[in-house]
Amino acid sequence: MKLIKRTTLHFSEGTSDKVYEVDLCEVGVGAYVVNFRYGRRGAQLKEGSKTVSAVAQAEAEKIAAALLAEKTKKGYREVSADAINAAPIPVRALQPKADGDARAQAVLQHLQKPNGEWKIERVIWRAGELKLQAAAPLIVRYIGSGDALRDYCCAWALGWCGDASAVSALGLLTNDAARPAHVRAIALEAVRKLSPAASSASVAAEWIKDLPVSLQALAVNGPAERFSQFFFEYIAGGEAQRMALTETLYLIDNEHVRPALLHFARTAPLRPNTFKQLRHLLKAAEYRRDAEVFGLLAYRFEKERAMYRNWHENPRAKEAIQYGEFVSGPKSEQTKPDTKFAYSDRTRRYLRQRVWRTLRRLGELQDGDYVKMAVGVLLPFTDADAQETRQATHYELDRTTWRSIATETVHWDRFAGYVAFNHVLYQNSPRYQLKPNTIAWRCRKNYKPGNPEPPVREEAFPRAWEAHPAGLLHLLAESACEPVHHFAVKALRACTDFCQQLDTAAVVMLLGRPYAVTAKLGFELALKRYQAEAPDLNLVLAVADCCDAEARATAHRWIAEG
Repeated sequence: MKLIKRTTLHFSEGTSDKVYEVDLCEVGVGAYVVNFRYGRRGAQLKEGSKTVSAVAQAEAEKIAAALLAEKTKKGYREVSADAINAAPIPVRALQPKADGDARAQAVLQHLQKPNGEWKIERVIWRAGELKLQAAAPLIVRYIGSGDALRDYCCAWALGWCGDASAVSALGLLTNDAARPAHVRAIALEAVRKLSPAASSASVAAEWIKDLPVSLQALAVNGPAERFSQFFFEYIAGGEAQRMALTETLYLIDNEHVRPALLHFARTAPLRPNTFKQLRHLLKAAEYRRDAEVFGLLAYRFEKERAMYRNWHENPRAKEAIQYGEFVSGPKSEQTKPDTKFAYSDRTRRYLRQRVWRTLRRLGELQDGDYVKMAVGVLLPFTDADAQETRQATHYELDRTTWRSIATETVHWDRFAGYVAFNHVLYQNSPRYQLKPNTIAWRCRKNYKPGNPEPPVREEAFPRAWEAHPAGLLHLLAESACEPVHHFAVKALRACTDFCQQLDTAAVVMLLGRPYAVTAKLGFELALKRYQAEAPDLNLVLAVADCCDAEARATAHRWIAEG
């Protein structure tokens, strides 16, 4: 008998420490059996067989897969044989060393013994947010135990708190065509996140096989320009089935495919057939912490108007306006495969608020990805996105004189209408505020557009930026938006150790930016580095060429003295 494949599973919970091995064996030409062994780790294992007699290889593989799925559902996780043969490490139930705070303990206890106080879906999601590795085997047990929402939460959470051993459990969702599409999609994203680097290439190769034949070789070998050309020719007809190919592209996401994907994210209309794919890309980018794609789509939701409007005044109304025309039954129309509706004003508002909600949650959890994702949201904005400042005066009727008296004047600054942009830059601002049930950030009574900005820090989660000051330097290097530079310079001044460690090339970059506030910071750093006896020529020339008048005068004096 020849061993073809052995899969080792492990179950650990409380005092349980069990092993389950599944062997696919060849007993003759074209004849195979499936055997198994089980028991406590380190003890003598009991043996058995799932095949009464030898069967064909395909049938044997099917039997083995079903057995593995059954055990995985019960909480077993796939591990290497070396890990099983190693001496058992005693683990105290619900006492993970890295997750030993009160929140982690509460989540783990509710996963092990739900008491109805919290919905189990919320507990599973919370475990993922906190990245509780000890929760992964508990979450696996809930796969298939409820509705689609529970399965979705399980897949989402395992992508954050699981490891490579959870991939087989996620296969219960990805390989089941009966599961809802959104559940299989998030499970695929989790598999992609958890797959070891060594196997990621082979996983991508399987997804490449799902591409049209004309795109497969280009996805592997490039060039990216050629792939992009063929891809957009393929989806030019606008059929929904072809548009769905963008999700496969994002699963592959290599250097040959990504430029086409980014172009699609930038240019695909927020209209039927394409909006659904863009919404899926946003969710996947949010899950992967792909700041570039996330920021591109967030910017588009801020800038592009909705296709049609739902009437908030009368929620029972069955009309919506599309390009100035009344159209009947938008909700029923949206369920059709050839729907004429997408991207309503309510959807747009939800997506804009969702972007900030994602960032806020990362900040509240003190997740280092907050800075990366916030940078992605800020970078697409430029000075060209500024709008005219506005003001509105409120009046009241004086019943003694029967004249209208101005009671309050409200001002809105140039970037007031951008939701996440203002939250990131001005969440703690003494000059701007967001009133409840509004979108635009208005000036407080003590501030008018054009007044000097306050010296205090105004951004959300300032400690996060100080912990990751490279994000501030990234903004100063690439942003073409003045308010972003004012924020980043003010925050970077608080990172004194980081500024002292910047090399000359970074200081030269700061001096070369077209914003006076950034050039001034570069000049201050250059002053500390300047050595009259051995001046750095590149640094002197950068100071002489910057947009700060005081810096230029100083550089000219250096040159004259030298």
